[in-house]
Amino acid sequence: MNVMRTRVVVTVLALGAALSSISSISSMLHAQSDDATGKQFVGKWPPPDKPGPFNVGVTTFSAVMSAGRIARIQVYYPTVAPSNCQTRYTILTAVGTYQLRSPLCAAVDARAAPGRFPLVVHDHGGAAAGADFQRVSQLPLHETMASHGFVTVTALHSANAVARVRDLSLVINTLLARSATNGDALFDSIDPARVGISGFSAGGASAIGAAGGLAAIGIVADPRIKAMVVYEPALLSLADASTIAVPYLVMGGQQSAIGVGVSTLFDATVVATPRIYVSSPNATHFNYLTGMCSEIDQTREAALLTDPTILDPLTFRTATSAAAARAYDLWNMGEIFFPILGSGAGSGRNICTRVGVDSVRSLDTNPHDGFTDTPPFLAVDYFTLQPAIPEEIMVPMIKLYTIAFWKTFLEGDRQYMPYLTPGYAKLHNLEAVVEIRED
Repeated sequence: MNVMRTRVVVTVLALGAALSSISSISSMLHAQSDDATGKQFVGKWPPPDKPGPFNVGVTTFSAVMSAGRIARIQVYYPTVAPSNCQTRYTILTAVGTYQLRSPLCAAVDARAAPGRFPLVVHDHGGAAAGADFQRVSQLPLHETMASHGFVTVTALHSANAVARVRDLSLVINTLLARSATNGDALFDSIDPARVGISGFSAGGASAIGAAGGLAAIGIVADPRIKAMVVYEPALLSLADASTIAVPYLVMGGQQSAIGVGVSTLFDATVVATPRIYVSSPNATHFNYLTGMCSEIDQTREAALLTDPTILDPLTFRTATSAAAARAYDLWNMGEIFFPILGSGAGSGRNICTRVGVDSVRSLDTNPHDGFTDTPPFLAVDYFTLQPAIPEEIMVPMIKLYTIAFWKTFLEGDRQYMPYLTPGYAKLHNLEAVVEIRED
């Protein structure tokens, strides 16, 4: 039976422990809701998985990092300037460029909205030096964060793991300097007392290093960091990570070795209070790239429109076409990274259920049901042994937990705390096991 074609969502796993047993968290909730389900909460404020009250501004620039390295930096921020649905992100590669649409119709180089907003600095995944596509790898999440009032930043990182940790503090410096510069689009837009750090995979290790320090090489925790969110993070030093003393959210699955290792981090960081672990057992490692499926769909289509005779980019890699090569790499990413990550990394072909549906060369023909045909979609394969969580379920869930956490613990809006409770996951049938600890 084709598991994905049935579209039957696996029975939710959720912890039933009442939040009232966690004294300081329950005090946050006391004025918000009668229980931990969030029943009274839903509908009162902009839902964290939907666009917030602001339009989105974007700007791209370069800055000097450690050892004189020049890094390209992508910034998403709240604005009241008119939206522009013609906005495209141009991605540079060795063989040319390709473009991606702005999900929320961002305004390029618009002035930031009045007021001072929290700053979140994110480090992308990958142990190699950052490629240009990685500054937009979390495009749906980061534009949504901006619409909720967060200045959100991704800088292309170094191939050196220690430099990556040092550079996150330099990125914070760079953004605070721009906020202090009269006439800058970001002038007076960042609250230096509300800085968060974030990262995925190797970038998660960098974020943890910035928040906890690396004592053996003289890197101290950046005291400006007030909260952290990481997705299936790698680790540089568990001993240093165990000193983290700020609230954090960690999300991870159980299909990859990195995801399985998240519990070790969660158990060790007893000083971080509260800390929240959202486990989605069926999630693969690359389930946490919120922009993957849209990027595959757009790059495949661009390649087909440029050359109607080209072999399908999902199954044949055309190295001379930037768009076609990127579509292939994302569609087959779990296989490509298998020698490094092992099984459970996940590919676009395991996660993205609607690629090519509305295409000049449709992949929705047998049957015509609004989903990508199988093949090329594969619920499981040699590299992903269990069905992954489809994008249409996973991406909203990442947005929900990420933005609710930042709202609660960085912005200070406790009205969003109910979204983070075990009861909310249970009530809304989310594919999540939620644990909150205050040791």
